[in-house]
Amino acid sequence: MPSRRAALIVVAATLLAVLPVGAATADTPDDKRQTSTYCVVSASITPAGGSPGPVAGHGLTVSAATDSDSSGDWLRWSVGGWAGQSAAVTGGTVHLVVDTGAFVPRFTNATVAGLRVTTALSNGHHQLTITGRAAPVSWIADPDCTAGLSCGNTDTTADPSGYRFEGRTQDLAGSAGSYAAALDGAYLATDAQARSDLLTYDADGTPPLSLGVLGNPQLDAGGRAVRNFLTLFLPGAWFTAAGTTPAAALSTGFDLVSAGDVPVSRQVTATSADGGVLLQTADAGLGADLAAVALYRRASRAIPAATVPGVPRSVNGTGGAGDDHTGTVTLQWQAPQSDGGLAVTGYRVRAYATADGGTVVSSCETATTGCTVEELTLDSVYHVAVSAVNALGEGDPAGRVTVPANVQATPAPVINAPATPGPTPTPTTTPSSSPPTSPPTSPPTSPAPSPTPSGKPEAPSAPRVLRLVPGARRITVSWADPVSDGGAAVTGYTARAYRTATGGSAVTTCRAAGSGNSCVLTGVTGGQRLWITVTATNPAGTSPEQTTRPVTVAWTVPGKPRSVEATSKNNAVTVTWAAPATTGGTAVTGYRAELSGKSGVVARCTAAGSRRTCTVRHLKAGRTFTVRVRAINAAGASALSAADTVTVKD
Repeated sequence: MPSRRAALIVVAATLLAVLPVGAATADTPDDKRQTSTYCVVSASITPAGGSPGPVAGHGLTVSAATDSDSSGDWLRWSVGGWAGQSAAVTGGTVHLVVDTGAFVPRFTNATVAGLRVTTALSNGHHQLTITGRAAPVSWIADPDCTAGLSCGNTDTTADPSGYRFEGRTQDLAGSAGSYAAALDGAYLATDAQARSDLLTYDADGTPPLSLGVLGNPQLDAGGRAVRNFLTLFLPGAWFTAAGTTPAAALSTGFDLVSAGDVPVSRQVTATSADGGVLLQTADAGLGADLAAVALYRRASRAIPAATVPGVPRSVNGTGGAGDDHTGTVTLQWQAPQSDGGLAVTGYRVRAYATADGGTVVSSCETATTGCTVEELTLDSVYHVAVSAVNALGEGDPAGRVTVPANVQATPAPVINAPATPGPTPTPTTTPSSSPPTSPPTSPPTSPAPSPTPSGKPEAPSAPRVLRLVPGARRITVSWADPVSDGGAAVTGYTARAYRTATGGSAVTTCRAAGSGNSCVLTGVTGGQRLWITVTATNPAGTSPEQTTRPVTVAWTVPGKPRSVEATSKNNAVTVTWAAPATTGGTAVTGYRAELSGKSGVVARCTAAGSRRTCTVRHLKAGRTFTVRVRAINAAGASALSAADTVTVKD
């Protein structure tokens, strides 16, 4: 096996004109040598509105390196030095030509905007030409994100944005002949930090082509949700292997589907290019909810012009104090003017310590138009933003509202309304009790509260908790109005979750207006037993909590799949397993088997929750892989199973 340590060439563009074609070699630990004959032939940039010239004239440098891993030989290349460059340079078009010698450049995976890759053969030397622009990225210094394992949660904020023009090109020697033939000339470009190294291809499969994972840290440094682009070029050979032509496939159409909690078709533009088809979408990822992306040869099922929701309107906030002497901020808003063409499924509210940028201090999620952020420092000032979410992802946040986390003279009630665009809600509107994940049925209508026999108002009696519906990191609480309102209208309700039946410090709370009968407890740790109470408040005071407190457990990820076994024949690996010992509180919806080599995950296959096997095809005989499986439910993916090892057989 050749060493992964390989020759590195870092070339200042001033030397490009005199750089000869030569051999780049590297000693391996076992004293063997790997030889790659290649060189950077030219590297130029045309700034926006300018004329082409060497990249060195703008302080940019070029690097190229070769290495090998279990999936084949790679040529790594990049243009660096983008920090501090003008917009004309960062928006300029780079033209990079690399002579790869005997190395056959077949598939490219890059972080480049507007990428185009072509190859040529001259005098026995292969030549790789890369054209495109530096891509702005919002990434984080986390190897788990780069490896496609986890990019954090929906509050994870990326490092300050930068520009990248980089990629690597493979000869596909580690893949089966049919795979290499069909994808010879294919290329992939995206600004997503988490992405698979190679495409999963099965000419007879459904889907025939997929990317095992695509995603990114949820927020950029300014607090806006990151939405990744994807460019995919499929050469004519891919269509020939499928028994069709690029023209016929363009006539039929392409459906690009991201497989998050709810699979959704995304807008994709398909055009004829270089004897194949170029596919492009500006909205391919789901942020921190890492998702597979599948491509089907069929008419797109995306809703025309659908996008993420607009910004929530009329946002205002009120400070408060929690029961444990911490600060709170209650935010209220109206639904966005546009839902983006798909129903708004929820809202995310985040509190920051600064008016711009910064990391999230605390947050809450809701299906209504009111939410309370807790666990803040009492008497501190926070800058709070709210954004709307639909099946395509999270929209831009409304401008941050500055709110002190303390008790104010005239607190405003939380106004709850269904999470759909519409007119301004009023306190008499009954909210939907449906959270984004597990919609409960509406609670039964309560009898009208009876007034207190005394003419002086007093605190209401305790509401009756009717139903608890666990979900992914959330619990939906429904209740009936108190038997007595104490002689004054109830103005609000508060639900609390405790770690013990006797109470103590609340783990999390949620609130509803006096007309409401449900709210969603968010930020709940999956698998934790929680006891729930609800109190009612009127101008005279707050009711007692329930004496008998119902208990529930929020969903968590499943246990590890068991008894994993991998076998091989016909250049394929078939993986089987047994279901996990625990489901995490909700049904297992799928499984993902991962084949790994020395460089990380090389290929994946998936199966529905009812199945216990899947197959990865078109592998090269003789390759040895470590195989592990994850179980998936609505709360996320399990830890990896125990490993099995398999060697591909023909």
